[in-house]
Amino acid sequence: MCRAGGWRRHTLACRLREQATIERTTGGAAGDRFSELPKFMTSQYQWFPSQGVRTLLLFICCSITIACAVVKPQVVPATASAESDLALLRVPRIVQQRWQELVLRGRTEYSIAMIDQRLVVRAEGRDSASALLREVEIDVSACHELVWSWRVDQLQEAADIRVKAKEDVAASVLLLFGDPGMLASPDPVPTLRYAWTNDRVAEETIVDNPYLPGVVRSLVVRSGDELLGQWLVERRNMHDDFVKAFGHAPDEQLYAVALFTDNDQTKQPVQAYYEWIDIRCKGD
Repeated sequence: MCRAGGWRRHTLACRLREQATIERTTGGAAGDRFSELPKFMTSQYQWFPSQGVRTLLLFICCSITIACAVVKPQVVPATASAESDLALLRVPRIVQQRWQELVLRGRTEYSIAMIDQRLVVRAEGRDSASALLREVEIDVSACHELVWSWRVDQLQEAADIRVKAKEDVAASVLLLFGDPGMLASPDPVPTLRYAWTNDRVAEETIVDNPYLPGVVRSLVVRSGDELLGQWLVERRNMHDDFVKAFGHAPDEQLYAVALFTDNDQTKQPVQAYYEWIDIRCKGD
């Protein structure tokens, strides 16, 4: 039964079942279904990931302390057959893939939207910093290519990811290598962030995070506003990019992947879309 209430775990599946019931009883047309899908979260429905992952992301975003609950991760195989893909994000299967919302400082509004005939995750800043996260276990030496589709319509002109007081990003994909441990004894792990920001920072620049220097490093994939409103597919070698950012190969497997859009520092409007994410593996 789907019940409202407080600081407890609720699944998106629960919300979708409620929506399906409303459609059946009101006679809603199938064509209207996407526009009527519920938001990922409301104040009544919050879903928190495991303590370890939450700890690291709280540090990254200069977080506040909130209640924590343990969620069993969905494990993606660490190895795969030659020329295979691991589909990390498919919006129609986002519940089965166990993507979770992590509220840090305010709530970025993540919702399901139909844009250009694509079913996507829409992220809109609300003076907020929150993420969508999926836990995995992947050996990036065997499965090293990360491919994803995204789009940014608005970015924060005053943002500067090198400065604490301006550290907002229009869109980003974070890769966490290793388990950061328990909240009572946090152990931040190396984290690589692929970022789309303004033209204050040139593309391919690596930026040490001002909150966790030496632990979280951003690689600017896109900068500036020339490609706003366009769908872009990015292809990155996670293993090689990690070496560029940290100076050595990752010691641990990829533990989690997160989508992150925030504007809690600049308070400027931001809107981004995430369509899909794959990890691709190749045999020797």
